Amino acid sequence: MAVGFYTNDQGNNRGYEYNIRTGQFSRVLEPGAPAGLKGPSLTATAINNLGNVAGFYVASGGTTDAFLKTAHHFYTLAIPGASMTQAFGVNDLNEVAGAYTIGTGSSATSFGFTWKPGHGYKTVSDPHGIGSTVVNGVNDLGDLVGFYTDSAGNTDGMLALPRH
Repeated sequence: MAVGFYTNDQGNNRGYEYNIRTGQFSRVLEPGAPAGLKGPSLTATAINNLGNVAGFYVASGGTTDAFLKTAHHFYTLAIPGASMTQAFGVNDLNEVAGAYTIGTGSSATSFGFTWKPGHGYKTVSDPHGIGSTVVNGVNDLGDLVGFYTDSAGNTDGMLALPRH
């Protein structure tokens, strides 16, 4: 399986799963969302070996919320106080990695995060980052990859290793 998204002619993203063996596409939807053109914009960004999908969508209040969709549950991941929460990676333990934004415009600050069912959120802020840390992926050991903006305005990659 693979996941992705496209942007339709109304400007909304449509997330999908693609079965590589069968060549079949299927939509990734928020439960209860209409499947047609009026559904919310949803971006599928990651899939784990269990077939669980992570990504983000525009919620009814206009904020962008992250999600984890498993076979039996749709988890909405919205950091309290954030104007945007986006998931970019998920491992086989259903640990989600992503970024959230506090504020808007030039005063916005971004932080990385991880989330695990039953454990909640952990903020990830690179010590060299000035106002921007993004976590793109997480492996099954909890190692994180991403990037941050340094004091010179450069975008630098990062590898964060949790204490095991």
